[in-house]
Amino acid sequence: MKRQLPFNLVAAIGATCGIALMNAPLVGHAGDVPASFNASPDVYKVLAENDDMRVVLATWAPGKKDVSHSHPTAAVYTIKDCHARITTADGKVREVNNKTGAARINPPVASHTFENIGLNECQQVLVEKKR
Repeated sequence: MKRQLPFNLVAAIGATCGIALMNAPLVGHAGDVPASFNASPDVYKVLAENDDMRVVLATWAPGKKDVSHSHPTAAVYTIKDCHARITTADGKVREVNNKTGAARINPPVASHTFENIGLNECQQVLVEKKR
């Protein structure tokens, strides 16, 4: 069954994060590294977008590792706890524990993978600046 976020949650995240992203640098995706939703459409679902912003729902089952991908500047809101391993293109590995309700703004990411190493489904909403 496909889960949908309530429209008011998407609108609130977009409005809140959109304000924070207004002053973010205009950075695109890395040249030959695909955007998250193109690299792993089974994980990343575009919920809404316009010329400036994109709202993406990311869902990783336990043990799921996505394909190497890039992100522009993005605000991230954690819907379900995420215990994950992030691996960058240069081989650096780090673990993160993002708790439900946590929000942050990430700089552009040229290339990385995200692997759910927790026992439960991990879910986040990304609000990305497109240009």
